Formats: sequence, C-alpha cells, structure tokens
Amino acid sequence: MKQFLFNVGLFTLLVFAGMLFVFFIADGKSDAYYLRFTTAPQHSLIIGTSRAAQGLQPAVFDSVLYKNSNEHFFNYSFTITDSPFGYAYFESITKKLDPGTKNGIFVITVDPWSLSASTEDPNDSLHFRENKSFVGKTKYVNLNPNIPYLVESYGEPYINIIRKWKSTTDLLLHKDGWLQVDVPMDSTAVAQRLENKIADYRKNFLPVYKFSPVRLNYLEKTISFLQSHGKVYLVRLPINQRMFDLEDELMPDFDEKVKTISDKTNVPYLNFKKMNNTYQYVDGNHLYQSSGKAVSAVIANWIADTK
Repeated sequence: MKQFLFNVGLFTLLVFAGMLFVFFIADGKSDAYYLRFTTAPQHSLIIGTSRAAQGLQPAVFDSVLYKNSNEHFFNYSFTITDSPFGYAYFESITKKLDPGTKNGIFVITVDPWSLSASTEDPNDSLHFRENKSFVGKTKYVNLNPNIPYLVESYGEPYINIIRKWKSTTDLLLHKDGWLQVDVPMDSTAVAQRLENKIADYRKNFLPVYKFSPVRLNYLEKTISFLQSHGKVYLVRLPINQRMFDLEDELMPDFDEKVKTISDKTNVPYLNFKKMNNTYQYVDGNHLYQSSGKAVSAVIANWIADTK
C-alpha cells in the first residue's frame, strides 16, 4: 500500500512539474494573446480589435513619439469577438494601465463591429459575446507566467507550447503586443482570402450584428478613463473598399456617431476611409505588415503634430 501511494505521489509530482515547465516556456509562439497578459502594467496603449492587433506596430510609434524616452507603446488589442467596447474590455484596460500614468498616449481604433452586438437586444450587456471570452475571464493581466490564463483560457493542447506553436502557424505575438502574420501575399492567395472574408462577414456577421448604444457609451467611458491618464486619439483604420461597403450597410452613420463622440470629448479623430485603396491587406480586413508599418507612421506623426 505504501509503495502504491508513493508511486501515485511521484506520478502526481512529475505531472505537476511537467505542467510548470510547460507554463514557464509559454511565449509569443504559444497563442495569439498570451504575452499581452504577462507584461508589466503599461503607460501608453493601442486599443481595438484584430485590425489594430495586426496592423499597428508599437515600435513604429516609439520611433516617432518616444525616440528620446524610455517610454514604450503597448498593443492591447484582441479580436472582434473578444474586445469590442463593453464592460469586459473596459475592465481589462483599467487593469493593464499603470495607475500612476499621467502623460500616456492612447490610440483607440474604432469600427462598426466593435460598436455592435450580436445579441437579440443589442443593449443586453449581460449576454455580450466577450463576457465569457478570455478578456472577460482573465482577472490578472500582468502575471508571468500567467498560469490562470493558461489553465482557464488557453485554447490549444498544451503540447503545442512545447512544439512551439509558431512552427505550425503563421502567427507570432511580439512582446510589445503586435501580432505578426506571415502568409503568402501573391495576388491569387490575397484574392481568395478576400473573397472568403467578405463571404464570412456577409453570411455570419452582417445579418446578426446591430448597433449598440451601450457599446457607444463604453467607448465614451473608455475615453474618459484614459483622459485622466494622458491624451487620447481616435482612429478608423483603412480596409479594403469592399469590406468598407459592407460596414456601411451595417452602420451608414458610423462616422457621424464617432465624430459626435470626438467633439463631445475633445478627442482628435483620424479617419482613413479615403485611403482604403492606398494600402495592402492580408484579407481585406487586416493590414499587411509593410502597410501596417506605414499606417502606424502616419498615425504617430499625426499625433506628434496634434499634441
């Protein structure tokens, strides 16, 4: 009996040690979100959905706005599902921001999807899609290793952490929060991804998403909170014109709504819609790396000129 208990105890200890080892080697190749929850509280944030996560590069902002400083930007953007404006994302932002921040710079990216809800009642915040996602569940956003996140929200088999997720995917999350996407960019591949993205949004998003006044209120609340810690800037990122036309079906008065918030809160608003055809996109929805670098520079220089 003693030998049996010893063997069980030894096995349990080995499993526990193995799990700790896996947790300690998790990194930017483990998934598309984990590293954002392992860094220290930040002073300047990029906020939004996957368009910002993939498109806006903190290193470019640093080179323009913090070139003679030890300050840095951090991309705290996630996805259309996980980080639309609402209670969950707002609370996560308040946890990620260093409470002592006084002169931060905050870039908030906006689009119709992040101000819309897929619930039958678009103001039914109790059933918003992000409430049960990792953004809503992750209470500790500055832990390294972040074991609660890996236990509760890691969506892949743990063996992928050992195998190094990057080796089988096209994504790499940088320590500054930028999500690098490496995919074929030949015209055929890009055109196919665009068709797939438009078809997906038209079939699965446009019929069920509706403008949510509650989300708009949370955008204003987010702005107000961040203004107490620095300067806030609103940005509508460029997208493929076909995707823009689809968004125009969802919310034709989107820009008017955002401009109203911009005027009310005295926050500058940069709208790239007239430059949709200027840049290159991975799938019509997300900027390709070189275009993301260019757009990041445009925004950073705009902020420098506006400050």
